[in-house]
Amino acid sequence: MKQVGVFVATRWEFNAVREAVAVDKEERTGAFRGVVGRRGGVLVRLIQTGVGIDQAGAASREALAAYPFELVISAGFACALSSARVGDLLIGTDVILHGGARSSPLSSSSLVCSSDYRETALQAARNVSPTSRSGRFVTVSHVLWRAEHKREIAAATGGVAADMESAAIAESAHVRRVPFMIARAASDLVDEDLPLDFNLFLRPAGWLRGFAMVMAHPSSLAGLHRLRTQSVEAMARLTVFYSRFFDALRE
Repeated sequence: MKQVGVFVATRWEFNAVREAVAVDKEERTGAFRGVVGRRGGVLVRLIQTGVGIDQAGAASREALAAYPFELVISAGFACALSSARVGDLLIGTDVILHGGARSSPLSSSSLVCSSDYRETALQAARNVSPTSRSGRFVTVSHVLWRAEHKREIAAATGGVAADMESAAIAESAHVRRVPFMIARAASDLVDEDLPLDFNLFLRPAGWLRGFAMVMAHPSSLAGLHRLRTQSVEAMARLTVFYSRFFDALRE
């Protein structure tokens, strides 16, 4: 039975992929929450890493040391850096770290995704959303909440999407010589600002600061509702995509 490790950052992404498998049990890999599930002939270990390269790196290194994965996947939401629709599946060809996001000398160059698994994923993605595409992912150290900054990174890197974890997970997989891929759903678009600076929530006492900002700018509530709606759509697409992708792996 093919054993696949799927890594996501948040509980929303975790729940979206979890819906694609029949869960056998819950388990922890060190400090990290996870479940073991099956879809046909595929055994899936789904692990929630937390947000950012440090947590993603720690979780993926620990899991790869413990389990004989035949494929490692970075899953969840992505910020589109090129023309896309909310919910489009974005499949990585390679991933780079950008700006201050540096975790090791290996991460200074592009890490390539498995071409065989990428083609299988892209076919499944286009069956779910015809405008889905593949291209370079860019891992950043902070939330890109301004459209201007998104466009700057897109121009500098040629990336189709950004996230905060994939390069660290890719590095762990490459060290262990395990095939790696990225399949994420667009939850926010290149030309839209997020309703507030979500980096506040990643800092100590960040929830208090974020709450204070919302209270000071009530107009952001409409933007938060829009983002929630987009996230729900991205979650639904992730569930359908991973159901079809895992089915394709057993064929």
